[in-house]
Amino acid sequence: MLDRLRERVDHYRAIGQARRERLEERLRARRSPGEAELEAPIEILPGTARPSLSAHDFEELERRISYTIKHRAYFLQAVTHRSYLQFAQDGELHSNERLEFLGDSILNLVVAEYLYREFNNLPEGDLTKLRSRLVSGAALVQHAMNINLEQFLLLSTSAENALKRGSATLLADSYEALIAAIYLDGGMDAARDFVYRHIITHTRRDELMLSDTNYKSMLLEFVQAKKLQSPRYVLISEEGPNHNRTFTVEVMVNNLSSGAGSGRSKKEAEQNAAFEALEKLGVLPADGKEGV
Repeated sequence: MLDRLRERVDHYRAIGQARRERLEERLRARRSPGEAELEAPIEILPGTARPSLSAHDFEELERRISYTIKHRAYFLQAVTHRSYLQFAQDGELHSNERLEFLGDSILNLVVAEYLYREFNNLPEGDLTKLRSRLVSGAALVQHAMNINLEQFLLLSTSAENALKRGSATLLADSYEALIAAIYLDGGMDAARDFVYRHIITHTRRDELMLSDTNYKSMLLEFVQAKKLQSPRYVLISEEGPNHNRTFTVEVMVNNLSSGAGSGRSKKEAEQNAAFEALEKLGVLPADGKEGV
């Protein structure tokens, strides 16, 4: 029984390896030695939002994620939404759903490991809350937008339109798939380094320990439910000396000013701007934050 199971696992592993090698070979054909010359344009398939990734796209993705890619096939799969496959008709190309599953587990492990070591006096329940805050869908969407991941996604035109209307779930899913691609390509150390640089170090310890109310997340979830464009935060002004700055931020929803806020940091100003927007939109009572 065990021997048959091992044979089956080895068989499917070999099939997957062969598929990846064939895809890698096709991707290699797009780069050196002719890469230094003009790169031939890649056709946009009917029904899709953009052409497949070019050599230049992979180089730009490397710059955005601060990681040198060894096997491009992993990353091509990481940015491929299932809606793209019905038009691509490529048996070697697969959607990023399996990578998303793996990336979610890796992300939770790395974040749990960090919180366990950083907050060694917190009970399990509080650690769970902090982890949820770090890996929430809204947080991942923001991290994905920080590296402009949406520019690389292979989508159908309908899926791209949904993304533009504010349905950003697929952006968070692709970000998790990207973490899995880094893990498969470079190992656990590379994946951990990416999570620390792009997620953990972007969240200050004191901000992480603030109240559970995250007005930016609440606003993002609201506009997604209403199928509006994702909120955009614009820095209006910063005043005062370096040791005592005051930042003022305006939040735009569907390209309309929806709120403004000030704070000692940009993040605090953004939270206050999101709170005002939630009040104006009728999500929160207008009598202050205590009512939340």
